[in-house]
Amino acid sequence: MAKKCIPGVICIENMTLFVLAITIGLVCYLIYNNQNKPITQKPNILVVPTPQPSLVGIPTRSTDSFNDPYVPPLKTNGYLQPEQSNHDVRGGIPINIETRATGMAYQQIGILTPLNSTDNTMILPLMGRKLMTGRDKWQYYTMANGAGTIHAKLPVSKNGKSCTGEYGCDDIQNGDTVYVEGYKTTFTATIYENINFSYIPYI
Repeated sequence: MAKKCIPGVICIENMTLFVLAITIGLVCYLIYNNQNKPITQKPNILVVPTPQPSLVGIPTRSTDSFNDPYVPPLKTNGYLQPEQSNHDVRGGIPINIETRATGMAYQQIGILTPLNSTDNTMILPLMGRKLMTGRDKWQYYTMANGAGTIHAKLPVSKNGKSCTGEYGCDDIQNGDTVYVEGYKTTFTATIYENINFSYIPYI
């Protein structure tokens, strides 16, 4: 038989009171946890526009053939090179890029001594570079040795062909004779040995 409540009094069964207490406790727990959570914001994504490259010419090779012994004796044909500066020119467009890659930069590859001469003091450096990869053509020049010839760079010819020009000449071997403009005489070439190949075994 069902229990009856006295009029004016609210009657709650034990089971109903238990379920109500659990529900209130669960709601209080959820509210407490949500208040103590750290507030997370979505990261702001900044879109930085890429600056357009300025049309400032960046020289790709040094042209100071007077002070730099590794710059060949080439004239500029009247065009002006931009002044070298320490300003930041990032974004500039490179100019004067060769269409075919050269094998290497100029380096001293040997010496020249006068042919049939007793003057042992005149030794000229032979500067050269391989013209193109895949071809056995080289470009050469030398530098004057003597008073009043400060850094004068002199063209070298082999077999009547200039070795300073765009197409270069055949490879100069040890003992070959070459002609040096300015001295109006022939010289004998002594070529340095090739450097040994090496590697790092731990890579």
